[in-house]
Amino acid sequence: MHYLGKNLRYLRKQMSKTQSEIASLIKKGQTTIGNWENGISEPNLDELLVISSFFDIPLDTLIKIDLAESNPGHRPIGTGLTPYDHSTEASPVVREDKLSYVLQEIKSLREEMERLYARLPEK
Repeated sequence: MHYLGKNLRYLRKQMSKTQSEIASLIKKGQTTIGNWENGISEPNLDELLVISSFFDIPLDTLIKIDLAESNPGHRPIGTGLTPYDHSTEASPVVREDKLSYVLQEIKSLREEMERLYARLPEK
């Protein structure tokens, strides 16, 4: 069981925000936020990362822990709240060492492909 929808509603209300306000901050429609909160649909991984960043809460906590139950004093959660900046092109998930590895693999495959094409008989 996961608590994503319940936690989204809880966090939104902790901030005294409407679904429409949250939707505009993360570039989604109000209906989408309502659907997420009610478990009708779920955000994709990129959207989950935006939500996690916006509420300043770890992704696994957002999904696996019932925040309303684990926060009985109703103290504010996510004190470092700032709207997500969609203009940045760098993904916080991409690590430079992984990207370097992928680029090296692409170069190796391209070289292998060129060697194979060179061995093909000409028509």
